[in-house]
Amino acid sequence: MWQPTFIILLASFSLASGFGSLPPSVVNIPKSFTLRVPDRQIQDFKSLLTASNIGSETWYNNHEDGQFGTSRQWLADAKIAWQKLDWRKQERRINSFPNFKTTVNDIEVGSTSIHFAALFSKKRDALPLLFLHGWPGSFLEFLPMLDLLKNKYTPDTLPYHVIVPSLPHYGLSGGPLDVELTLEAAARILNQLMLDLGFGGGYGVQGGDIGSFLARILSATFPECKAFHINMLAPGSQDEILSLDSVTQVELEHIQHMIGEKFLEWPDHRYPLSLDTILTLVSFYWYTDTFQRSMYPYRALAASQATGGLFTVPTSKEKPFGYSVFPAENLLVPEAWARQIYPNLALYKRNEKGGHFAALEQPEVFLQNVQEFIGQVRPGIGI
Repeated sequence: MWQPTFIILLASFSLASGFGSLPPSVVNIPKSFTLRVPDRQIQDFKSLLTASNIGSETWYNNHEDGQFGTSRQWLADAKIAWQKLDWRKQERRINSFPNFKTTVNDIEVGSTSIHFAALFSKKRDALPLLFLHGWPGSFLEFLPMLDLLKNKYTPDTLPYHVIVPSLPHYGLSGGPLDVELTLEAAARILNQLMLDLGFGGGYGVQGGDIGSFLARILSATFPECKAFHINMLAPGSQDEILSLDSVTQVELEHIQHMIGEKFLEWPDHRYPLSLDTILTLVSFYWYTDTFQRSMYPYRALAASQATGGLFTVPTSKEKPFGYSVFPAENLLVPEAWARQIYPNLALYKRNEKGGHFAALEQPEVFLQNVQEFIGQVRPGIGI
């Protein structure tokens, strides 16, 4: 019995020093958190996995090229690998970073439990950066980036306070049950999180997928958000697109189709994610009961589709804006279009590799992009 307790105490001790030391400006002190899925929950999942059937062989599921979706052989191999997956090993990696939970109060939603991982700096001029994942992702997408930062910097030299939350109703964060959690409400909660951590003087935000929509809302709504960088840019409103110099009706119809398409292959398949990585991400969704809780952002998207429109969110056209293009991303906007719609576009960065889960697939490239953007715009944002 002592070993799990010892590990938890050791992890908690690591939070009290180094990258887990809270900045002196913190307003609402979060509590350190260590992830440990109960043994019974792990055993129940393994039992379900063992009892699951792959399904009979068909002409369709014998195709390995993805033409008809996931192949039967891939599922069979994945099941074997999943049965061997050491979840406690994955937990140790997650817990090697400072993790916290805090209660964030919102005027409409009320009190919400929010989880976040963090690397806090001891530098007085460290820039707060908020990193936002999407669906079907989680804060785990950013662990490779956190590794890079830990290996490159010490708490005394890290130039940023890095905050990586589980979005409301995702992963280890909670969410309301008596009111709808809109994207606008989620953005308010995340802004309040940054204020509670003492970053009312300003912060930058980065997001992909749903995180990109949240980053854009933050940029347009809250003065504390000083700059925003995204790696997925959904086209603007129909009026904005039709105002472009060269857009045609055919191109507009293509964009509308692209918005509504169900993408089956999101990463850059020249550089596939390891099977262990995929299984860890899916296991995290299972153990945290995330799937059904995390679909709320798509209600607004579905509503715009039903009326034949393009989904858009408020986006600042004054604050510095960075856009990284990864070639296998679902939604790509040409530079000429982006610069016409967003006069504040400070950085348009084309990358040679990477897809929808850019921070997970290509963490070095992803981090370089973010640091290039921050280095370019920080002198002008006053923090």
